Amino acid sequence: MTVYQVLNEENQVYCEYLDLEKAMHSAQDLTVWDQYHYYHVEKLELETVD
Repeated sequence: MTVYQVLNEENQVYCEYLDLEKAMHSAQDLTVWDQYHYYHVEKLELETVD
């Protein structure tokens, strides 16, 4: 399973999404709204346990 994390410039996780587009929009919105921080998206691959 792929999880997309929205992080700030210090790599602190702000939120997580299963949809890349939602994560990208969130990061863009947060960067515009918060003049003191920059947000970006990182892909996190999770393995399922059987």
